[in-house]
Amino acid sequence: MQDSLYQTMSQKIPIVHMIGQAHLDPVWLWPWTEGRAEALATCCAAVNYLNEYPEFHYTRGEAHIYRWVEAEAPELWAEIRRLVAEGRWHVVNGMVIQPDMNLPQGESFARQALLGKRYFREKLGLDVRIAYCVDSFGHAGTLPQILSKCGFDYYVFMRPEPLEKDLPSQVFWWQSPDGSRILTYRIPGPYQTGRLTDYESHLAQALAGMPDELAETMSFFGIGNHGGGPTREQIEHIHILAQRREDIDIRFSHPQVYFDAVAPQAANLPIVQDELQYHAVGCYTVNSQLKRLHREAEGALLTAERLACLAELWADKAAPTAELDRLWWDLLFNQFHDTLGGSSIKRGEDEAIMALGRVILSARELMDDASRAIAARIDTRGPGSSVVVFNPFPHRLQQYIEYEPWIEWGSWEADAWGLVDEAGEPVSHQLVEADAAVNAPNTAINRLVFPVDLPPLGYRLYRFALELPRRKLTSRLVVTPETLENEHWRLRVDPTSGAITSCLDRATGVELVGPMGWNLAQVLHDDSDTWSHGVAGYDQVIGRFEATGTKVCDQGPLQASLLIERVYEGGTWLQQVILRQSDPAILLRNWLTWQSKWCLLKLAFQVPTDQPRSFHDVPFGWLERPCNGEEVPTQMWLDVTGPLVQTNETGSPVEQGGLVLLNDGKYGCDVRGNLMRLTILRTPPYAYHEPHVFGTKCRYDWVDQGFQEFNLILLPHLGDWRETDLIARARALNMPPVLTTTHAHAGEHPPVGSPGKLVARELELTALKPAEDGRGFVVRIADKHGRGGGGQLIWGEGSFDITVAPFEVATWRLYQEGGRWHFVPCDMLERPLAGL
Repeated sequence: MQDSLYQTMSQKIPIVHMIGQAHLDPVWLWPWTEGRAEALATCCAAVNYLNEYPEFHYTRGEAHIYRWVEAEAPELWAEIRRLVAEGRWHVVNGMVIQPDMNLPQGESFARQALLGKRYFREKLGLDVRIAYCVDSFGHAGTLPQILSKCGFDYYVFMRPEPLEKDLPSQVFWWQSPDGSRILTYRIPGPYQTGRLTDYESHLAQALAGMPDELAETMSFFGIGNHGGGPTREQIEHIHILAQRREDIDIRFSHPQVYFDAVAPQAANLPIVQDELQYHAVGCYTVNSQLKRLHREAEGALLTAERLACLAELWADKAAPTAELDRLWWDLLFNQFHDTLGGSSIKRGEDEAIMALGRVILSARELMDDASRAIAARIDTRGPGSSVVVFNPFPHRLQQYIEYEPWIEWGSWEADAWGLVDEAGEPVSHQLVEADAAVNAPNTAINRLVFPVDLPPLGYRLYRFALELPRRKLTSRLVVTPETLENEHWRLRVDPTSGAITSCLDRATGVELVGPMGWNLAQVLHDDSDTWSHGVAGYDQVIGRFEATGTKVCDQGPLQASLLIERVYEGGTWLQQVILRQSDPAILLRNWLTWQSKWCLLKLAFQVPTDQPRSFHDVPFGWLERPCNGEEVPTQMWLDVTGPLVQTNETGSPVEQGGLVLLNDGKYGCDVRGNLMRLTILRTPPYAYHEPHVFGTKCRYDWVDQGFQEFNLILLPHLGDWRETDLIARARALNMPPVLTTTHAHAGEHPPVGSPGKLVARELELTALKPAEDGRGFVVRIADKHGRGGGGQLIWGEGSFDITVAPFEVATWRLYQEGGRWHFVPCDMLERPLAGL
């Protein structure tokens, strides 16, 4: 058991690296305040045992845990630093926390490593090379690229377990669609062993899974979940076991030693090109409010970063990097897998909701600060007032927005107000219902819907004033209580169910709705626990919402809509189905109130194809998945495409087509054959974990009861989904334009401005942020369609060529020096790439 044994790698007997550690859930069956207390107690115990047993090694991850210790216990912190320097306290998982590894965006994973690794580098002088998410419920198939480009060499996980996913080896190369690989180890048996002291069977699991190519394995021990770590009894028993077992070499160790030992022999290990799924599929959906706020917080922070860069460029306003960091830490902590997964107690989930609300509001304040700083430099002189609309994307953005101009309680129509662009040209607009319920004959709040045309990463000024010129509009929209029609689609709605029974493509006459229809509101029985342990999918439909009526809500030249009122056993669901002039998107707004228990709600959409393929948005990419009815995680969009079951005169299929479903905060879905279903909510008790016998507790808190609202976009298409603009629309739904009202004043900037653009059809910008070291900006660009491509980033007077391989995500630093802009490749930690 001496340290010299670590150098004896030529032994023929198997080596078992005993990994002493303590998995700590900072939030789960206890609030974060209890998690913080246990973080100190666990670290204190580890220090004591390290001082008592010189041969013992301890492994601990998660930067947020270390921050708690540093802030509260300086003597303990000094001891940890000493033990790190001595090489006996080992840091893994250079992330803020062990997040859910499916639900955050790719940018969130990059920031987990950026902030976590920066903390360990600054505080402990370490470059953490091992990513370590042993308790997360599943792992997106695009993660190997993200982990590799964040400077990780190895990955350790436990779930899915062998009964949930068969893998070819205990240790393997995990490969993402772009070809990136990371050496990955699945923990045999549990990551925590409670107060177990007889480790014979635990070691047997580790040895049984050891691949033939290697003679070393790892076995993890220590009390976990509520912290704790190895006990004196466990350490003593491992001493005894090491002396007794002459057939194996048992060592106190840590993961870096294991990986350093096996990496030279790892070339021929199996390659896994797949997601590491599925465990606890209910966690993709449970707690709708939390998940929607999480999506909104991610989008708000990414938008705030982009506006901060523009304000620095156009208004000489220093980027609020410290405040952005604080908000990212807050968001990333609440991506913890038991928090974002919805599997914690009600207090823990409610406090996460409060925290995400704080992130959103603070990010909006930063957006407003930046946009107003820019607007103050814009020449806005002219009659009336103006609104400056900012585009957070590096491509031209043409879409509808809604805005409520303040006109002193006046009537927009009666008082002859008008809306014009920066050139004084009238802008088509339509009045729609305002947010407030105060309108009366002599007072009014006026809400406008109108199309904007925004330059890339730029802004455009729109002006409203009395007696401005108006454009005479001719309506091409048709609406009745059962139909909606624009230039693209002719929709029919069943007034008894609220389902969309027909969507005809007006140009070709092709029907895109399957026989079951679209927008079926299904109610399913679900008595699984909060995680849905042991569940692969949900198929027990027990009813559906029925419509009590449909009525025309908007009937104008730019927007027509129907309001569908639906009910099911006391639950109410209002839906507004909106078509707009010249826009192929079908907007579906939802206001849902639900009080029942042991239920799951889904919205179902059938595509008329007998050869369906389904495609899903995942972090920094997309994956095709089987249409087998299993519940799977998705992010902003889901598509089902196939040859349409319609024939022309020759008897051959008309063509390929499908339906894209975009969302602003839903994460669970399934596709069975040609039926795609988005999961809307689940209502188990909070933190209900089998084998608890339901009813033995006097009172339960139930998840997802009450009110929620969310937005969907239906995007029917003919042809391949990759020829649509669905990804741009999905991003815009979740990161909408920023509107800033301002008054008339002089300024050095024109009423329309843009610093540059990304000219590359196959690529998308995922981040424009202030550089960590304050030197310029960081730009991240990802392949959108799996085809790769090239293009140019045009910025100021410079133009920079870009080439991105299929499924690749690439990062550059953009900075100004010597009177010109420079564009230098770097990794996701903003370090220059080797050799450049």
